[in-house]
Amino acid sequence: MKSKKGLGSLLLSMVVCGSLLSACGSNSNTKANDSGNEEANAKVAEIVFALPSFNRIPDDLSKVTDAINAITTKKIGVKVDFRLYGPADYAQKVNLALQSGEKMDIFTTLGQFSNYVSKSQVAPLEELLPEHGKELTAILEKDFGPDILKTTTMDGHIYGIPVNKGMALPTNIIYNADMLADAGISADAIQSVEDLPAVFAAVKKKSPDVIPFGPINVNPTDTGLVNLMKGASKVDYLTDTTGVGVVIGDNGKVVNFYESDVFKNGIGMMREWFNAGYLQKDTATTTITAMEMVSSGRGFSFLGGYSGKEVGRTLSAQAGKNVETKRIAPFYFDTSAVNSVTWMVSSTSKETEASVKFLNMLYTDTELINTILYGIEGEDYVKVDEHHVKFPEGKDANTVSYTAMLSSGIVGSESLQYQLEGINWSDVELKLQENKDTERSPYFGFIFDQSDVKTQMSAVNNVVNQFLPALVSGSVDPDTIIAKFNSSLKDAGAQAIIDSKQEQLDQWIAAQKQ
Repeated sequence: MKSKKGLGSLLLSMVVCGSLLSACGSNSNTKANDSGNEEANAKVAEIVFALPSFNRIPDDLSKVTDAINAITTKKIGVKVDFRLYGPADYAQKVNLALQSGEKMDIFTTLGQFSNYVSKSQVAPLEELLPEHGKELTAILEKDFGPDILKTTTMDGHIYGIPVNKGMALPTNIIYNADMLADAGISADAIQSVEDLPAVFAAVKKKSPDVIPFGPINVNPTDTGLVNLMKGASKVDYLTDTTGVGVVIGDNGKVVNFYESDVFKNGIGMMREWFNAGYLQKDTATTTITAMEMVSSGRGFSFLGGYSGKEVGRTLSAQAGKNVETKRIAPFYFDTSAVNSVTWMVSSTSKETEASVKFLNMLYTDTELINTILYGIEGEDYVKVDEHHVKFPEGKDANTVSYTAMLSSGIVGSESLQYQLEGINWSDVELKLQENKDTERSPYFGFIFDQSDVKTQMSAVNNVVNQFLPALVSGSVDPDTIIAKFNSSLKDAGAQAIIDSKQEQLDQWIAAQKQ
């Protein structure tokens, strides 16, 4: 079986799916540090801040960088070297800097939290946060809850700051509402994943040339099935993405997810959809995303994890079609759901204090957050009202000099971000409330230390990358391929990972009872 993009891409897809919505701003321009004026008179510290952008990367960042520094040098005495990279290049650029000794102070993990910690590439922050991150800590606790930093704490050290956004990402079916109406189906008929085959059949009958279901918006080989199964069946991956060591429910027993009935049933469902003609035949290998299919009128729907309920409006603008969404499976908070996007300070940084001061502003200063996201007011965006912005007349995200609006899910606090015109502010309030209301795994805060099984982890990841895309697309016979998949996982050392994780989880559970 040919190896394709793999689980790393699946994880990045999860991350990016939750990052598409821009969020609106608070009416307060929070001061990041009460002693800012005094600090501005002191020596200015210089840091490198690297941000992944899902928009077009401009050739010249000098104007935005100058605007950022006009804020930070005045308020905290920190000058920022602002680096912007596309998602495909980001990890490579950051890792190259970390390994070569090139200056790199603040970066984000994009799903690799434990990996950076295990390589000692990040600085502990617990001694700096009480003095230089008080406001940051307070807004995280207000918007999420008091236990959020558990997800970035290992061996008593806080190694990162989770992004402050709507982190509960229930699985939605995203669909062309006009096609649904043409097929004679009401949106009320969609309540769960079990309702979808009848909808797909009706769409296919009405429009035989339309593909009823496709991969998720970001990764063409990921159908969103794994996320759906995790939420619907309360699967905790225990902070590694292989899937060979999970807990299903609350029994504390670590098992291979790919041997579970949950996985087998989900793959069987996707196989039925594939055989019925609801997916493209080349879903496991295609480079065309579902959004491209929907935009062209050739696709009807896809699954995606999104916070809030306003995503349809944003996706409609992106697709140029009437797009609506329905939630079909809940979200389930495990540690990775929070620390998958974490801001860290490099262990090689010579300006750790200045870096934490900047992070404090990144989460609490409305002006800084929105300059990073939207650029220069009047040139790159126009304020509509207290909470909302739009692009200047005749401009859009592709033609303004600068925008990083699609990075809204990984920058600072969503409650302080501007919202695109037409998005309801109450949706942001809903996201923050669902952060607190969504069910959390009993093992929320557990982080797996992979250091003793690095060799097995690498081998297992290769096997997962080889088999999983074809299985989640329904394009292979699960009765034979799942058995081969698990045999290969066993040969790669899956049991050693399961045993190591069970031992660590047992110790973690015991420590919680003390």
